[in-house]
Amino acid sequence: MSRRVDILPVLAILVGVLVLGLSAVTLADDGITDKEVTVGAGLDLTGAVANRGVNIKAGMEAVFNRVNEAGGIHGRKIKLVAYDHVYQPPKAVINAKRLVERDKIFVMMGHLGTPTTKAIMDYLGEKHVPNIFPATLASIWTNSGKWHIGDLATFADQTGLIVDYLVKERKFKRIASFYQDDEYGLDGHQAGKARLKHQYDRAYAVEVDYKRADIDFSSQAAKLKESGADAVILQAVYREPPRLAEQCHAIGYHPLFIGVSAIVLDKTIELGGKHVEGMMGVEVYPLPTDPGAFLDLYRADMKKYFPHLALDTTNLYGYQKAALFVEGMQRAGKNLTRDSLLKAIESIKDWDPGWGLKYSYGGDNRRVMSRAARLVSVKDGKWTKASEWMELQETGRK
Repeated sequence: MSRRVDILPVLAILVGVLVLGLSAVTLADDGITDKEVTVGAGLDLTGAVANRGVNIKAGMEAVFNRVNEAGGIHGRKIKLVAYDHVYQPPKAVINAKRLVERDKIFVMMGHLGTPTTKAIMDYLGEKHVPNIFPATLASIWTNSGKWHIGDLATFADQTGLIVDYLVKERKFKRIASFYQDDEYGLDGHQAGKARLKHQYDRAYAVEVDYKRADIDFSSQAAKLKESGADAVILQAVYREPPRLAEQCHAIGYHPLFIGVSAIVLDKTIELGGKHVEGMMGVEVYPLPTDPGAFLDLYRADMKKYFPHLALDTTNLYGYQKAALFVEGMQRAGKNLTRDSLLKAIESIKDWDPGWGLKYSYGGDNRRVMSRAARLVSVKDGKWTKASEWMELQETGRK
């Protein structure tokens, strides 16, 4: 009997330790161990904007490969799991659930596309999975709550810059809008419409939309020509501007084409040739050929890990996202959780990774470098800066 009395307290202690251990495991965030952090991404790798997806993935992996070879961040290596959503919202939802529920990711990062990322926004919020630095600059990420954080100047703010440039500097009287008919295209389109109305008491000469799968823009070209617009604002990606320009030129219409940062890719020039010469765009981070310590490191990493890929604004886009994530991990320290990562990112103030532009978060402003932009143009077959960096005004959509 006395032996049972002696054993019972020991059993009680063991049970207590086991329960506490299980509780600790239960409360831990998915996708993180002492040695690894799992990052998820939904990208277009084979669809309409695959050039962006493939390059964004490579840019992120270049940073992670270098960091992992050096031992990781606070002893944790970074694992990237990416699936192809072919730029389709339903597929993006399937992939997100797979990443969260099967792969147990710690965060979603660099998720490509406005309509595709919007489709998973509520789901990630419900699961308390941070959606950080999505590859979309729609205004929605600046005020979508705790679990969503953008990283660069929005399409709305960029379009405000475009409208001001066309009206004040170029003195154009008639401005048209060519936009993708979804949350991506509407973000800049509506912001431009609002800025024209409230700032200049004007309206678009014509508003012409297209669907994501469209490849023929002959009817849009005819409407634009009929409007007599001096300039066409492009809320498009990289396939559409070259085709639109070619079809406009075929009917003798030669306006200034100018678009948001999504068109500033070498692929736009490759597809458009002479038809995109003189086209303008907004740039929200330096060109891959610009000087700077950060860009030197980017060029070295891309050459080492992805020598077959040309340096491009798109893989630099992914690279800066990964570098910002690494900075957040560094600041969060050894005791990394989703909450501590989000707080660490929000602690970033005037941080310059080495390319001359500073990142800052604060209060309700859930994006970095949120006011930095400059104009670029296609000159002699290359994107070339057309203005100095400037601080953008916030441009609303209403």
